[in-house]
Amino acid sequence: MQAPDTATQWTRHWLYDWGGANVDLFLAIQRTLPDGWIWLPEVLSAIGSYWGAPAIVVLLLVWRRIQGRQGATTLTVPLCRFVLGLTLALTTAAFAKALFALPRPFAVLGHAVYRAASAPDTRYTMPSGHSVYIGVLVAALWPVLGWSGRIGLLLLAAAVGWSRIVLGAHFPVDVVAGLALGGACVAAAGPWAYRVARNSRLAGASR
Repeated sequence: MQAPDTATQWTRHWLYDWGGANVDLFLAIQRTLPDGWIWLPEVLSAIGSYWGAPAIVVLLLVWRRIQGRQGATTLTVPLCRFVLGLTLALTTAAFAKALFALPRPFAVLGHAVYRAASAPDTRYTMPSGHSVYIGVLVAALWPVLGWSGRIGLLLLAAAVGWSRIVLGAHFPVDVVAGLALGGACVAAAGPWAYRVARNSRLAGASR
C-alpha cells in the first residue's frame, strides 16, 4: 500500500512542485513589481480573462467582413477553431480543477505570499483559467497572423501569465498547464473546425 502513496508523492514533487522550484519561482516573480504598480497586472488579468471571448468573436467577424470574400474563406477556420477550442478547453479545465483540487498559493504559503488576489475559494488553482483562454487565443490566431502579430500574441501570453502569478492567484505551473491545455484543445478541435467552416462556406455559396 505504500508504493502508490510514494509514487503519488514523487509525481507531485517533480511534475507539480518542480522539486521546489515552483514555489521559489512564484515567490521571486511576486516581488518583481512594487505595490504602486499593482494596477498593471490587474489590467493584464482583465485583458486576459475569458469573459473577453465574445469581443474576440466580434472582432474576427468584423475582420472577416472587411476582408470580403477572401476573408470569409481565410478567417472562418480560425473563428471556428477559437469557438470550438475554447469550449473544449474551458470544459476540460473545469474537470481538471475539480479532479486535482489543488490549493491556491495563499492557502499553501500563508503570510509568505507577498500579495494575494481575492478568490471565491482556496482550491481549484490548476490549470489557470486565464492561461487556458490565452492558450486558445494564441493557437487559434497563430496561422493567420504575420510574425509581428505572433510575437504580440506571445508577449500577451507571457504578460497575462505573469500577472496571475504577481497577483498571487496561481503558481507558475498552473500558468504553464493552462497555456498547454488551451493550445492542445485548439489542435484537437481543428478537424471539427475545418468541417464546420467548410459546411458554412458551402451553405453560403448555395444561396
